[in-house]
Amino acid sequence: MSEAGRYFRASMDQRLRNLTRIFSAVVVGGSLAAALPMTTMKGDCSECCSAAAANFGGWAILVAGAALLWSAWALAPRGFVVGPGLVTVDRPLMPVKIILRPGTGVSAEGPGLLDGSLRTMGNGGLFGYYGNFWKKGVGNYLLYATRSDRFVMIDNGKKYFLTPDEPESFIEEVGRRIPGA
Repeated sequence: MSEAGRYFRASMDQRLRNLTRIFSAVVVGGSLAAALPMTTMKGDCSECCSAAAANFGGWAILVAGAALLWSAWALAPRGFVVGPGLVTVDRPLMPVKIILRPGTGVSAEGPGLLDGSLRTMGNGGLFGYYGNFWKKGVGNYLLYATRSDRFVMIDNGKKYFLTPDEPESFIEEVGRRIPGA
């Protein structure tokens, strides 16, 4: 273990892999179905717009679909780095830093967190479950997960739920890295 931090992977469970395949197919299929007729227009479509405008619209739909898939992939958690006083959610775009303050709590949480949760701003199944959520009895929380079970909660005044592949080792490592622990 280095002073820089210990890395914990976050692998997708079968449910998330299936959801990702389905959502990706819908986005790709929907984009192609909407865009291809527009990108192949020749001449004028005088009832609505020029062929060039329709062609541009078709390409814009394809680019929007690709951007949606790329951003969902880039914001999804890949793993977690536990370092001195800090847990970092590893993701290709905008890693999240969770400060470990004295008194920060860390605990294992069972399955069922997602049941009845409301997504207030985030993603619920395309490459991950992440963002801001709310659930009765839990309140507002931030979720960075790749599975729907074996959650670890870090409470530093904000509640974070994470899903490392090795939750017991993760909890132990976080506990060692909390200042004053």
